[in-house]
Amino acid sequence: MTFHYEAPIKGRHEAGSLPPPASPSAAASVPAPPPMRFLPRHLIESCKTYREACVLAWQHRAFTGLTETYLASTCDLYQQHVSEYFRPDERDEKGRRRRELPAHKIGAVQAQLGNGAIGQWLARDMGVRLVEEFFAVEQSR
Repeated sequence: MTFHYEAPIKGRHEAGSLPPPASPSAAASVPAPPPMRFLPRHLIESCKTYREACVLAWQHRAFTGLTETYLASTCDLYQQHVSEYFRPDERDEKGRRRRELPAHKIGAVQAQLGNGAIGQWLARDMGVRLVEEFFAVEQSR
């Protein structure tokens, strides 16, 4: 078998050309993620750790029928690890530390869960740290 280098690669298109339109039946079979919503401030402030923010996001998912398996498949996560990401306890029954949701997957996971709890907690946590740093610098002057 020989490879013809000029043959178009599936999924790639000539510069300036548009990809072919997707068939309506393919678009209808994939459900759209729910619209993103923000959780109330008091819920976000009740979270002390990143893990608690992830658990909060899972508890307040838009579709309660959303399974960990479906989330893993739509967000390109290891299915075996997803159950650890949303457990409230940091250690398992053998005392080993549980895995945490990878940072580069936060956006995809939030889109599927339908809420921005993790991002809200990260923004709040970073804001608190920036304010603390600002006051520390001001006091050292």
